[in-house]
Amino acid sequence: MDMPVSNTPDPADAMASRRPHDAQATPGRAPVYSRIVFWEPCVSPHKSAFINAVAERFGPSVEVRCVAHEGVPDTRQALGWGDGSAAAPPTDVAPSPERIAAIIESGGEHCLHVFSGIRWFSTLTTALDLVRAQGRAFAIMSEPRDNAGVKGAVRFIQSWLTESWLRRRVQFVLAIGRHGPPWFKSVGYRRDRVFPFAYFLPPPSPQADTEPGAQASLHIAYVGRLTEKKGVRYLLPAVRALGPGARITIIGDGELREPLQREAAQLGVDAVFCGVLPIEQVQLRMRTFDVLVLPSTTRDDGWGAVVSEALMAGTAVVASHCAGASILLDTPRNGRVVPPANAESIADAVRDLQQTGQLTARARRYRSNWACDRLTARAGASYFEQIVRHRAGGALRPKEFYL
Repeated sequence: MDMPVSNTPDPADAMASRRPHDAQATPGRAPVYSRIVFWEPCVSPHKSAFINAVAERFGPSVEVRCVAHEGVPDTRQALGWGDGSAAAPPTDVAPSPERIAAIIESGGEHCLHVFSGIRWFSTLTTALDLVRAQGRAFAIMSEPRDNAGVKGAVRFIQSWLTESWLRRRVQFVLAIGRHGPPWFKSVGYRRDRVFPFAYFLPPPSPQADTEPGAQASLHIAYVGRLTEKKGVRYLLPAVRALGPGARITIIGDGELREPLQREAAQLGVDAVFCGVLPIEQVQLRMRTFDVLVLPSTTRDDGWGAVVSEALMAGTAVVASHCAGASILLDTPRNGRVVPPANAESIADAVRDLQQTGQLTARARRYRSNWACDRLTARAGASYFEQIVRHRAGGALRPKEFYL
């Protein structure tokens, strides 16, 4: 039910392009904006490093800060996120409406507001209304909405009917994951303003930068919630199909933990259930795994930061095409993309990685170098700057970050 998308500039868009915040921008290293504000639903370790890197990239002539609707939610801390305080950029948490208005007013015409979402969080929706009223420059950074089934059709119609102003005036859209760009284009955002994007993370810690020890077994890993939509019920049959040399480490918790433990015993699968671990420990352990599996059956994983962490550690990845980060696996040396809800396909993909030499130390080094060149916070900040200078400063459109 995709509706036709027009790429023809409308008069309102032409007027927007002549605003002072665009006119003052010039290609090259000259500042395009004097301030950049990231509006976030919560403080997130998956965003903090990137925002800090943007500040470093633009330098002291551009003030970069974050405004968050809340701190790290308890539910996320329970998943190993921590409180987010260690590496958080300058951040206003849970600001009052008056504080939101003051932030936008003080930014003036030479401030770019980047919204991580346009619904549900009053801090973001209040700020977006003020940005609209004052004609300020803004961008959207977002995962796609799930367009599956009847609910997906309703979401599509809602986006098409309610986002007309956003489509006309947005400077650019940072569309996260494999399904991000198709979603925004399908609901009418101009193709030349939509850019594929990711969650860009800190590089692996120096402590983890060692080769894994020689192992006779094949070490599979899963990191995430143990729920139906994560596809975890297909993990154990896949590991069993790989034979007695395969084992799996499962990091995370959820309602399926006890059923999975019983199933592992029944199937005779060598499985270790670690529960939830802090992000830092997960990153350190990633180097010991041969393959990470992310078998999502829905588009709940708009990206899947653990895929980035695995590739930066050199670990190969098998993921369903539902996961946004599966786009990184279109490079065959990184891993394989499989259909959801299919244990046999997971096992076949792991075998193929073995048989094609993608689990060797040399292959790990290639993946790690490839990922660190493209997926770190600094790489993301460079890509972000190129997008800003393209849209507001006349520079060439950058190539996709994963190429």
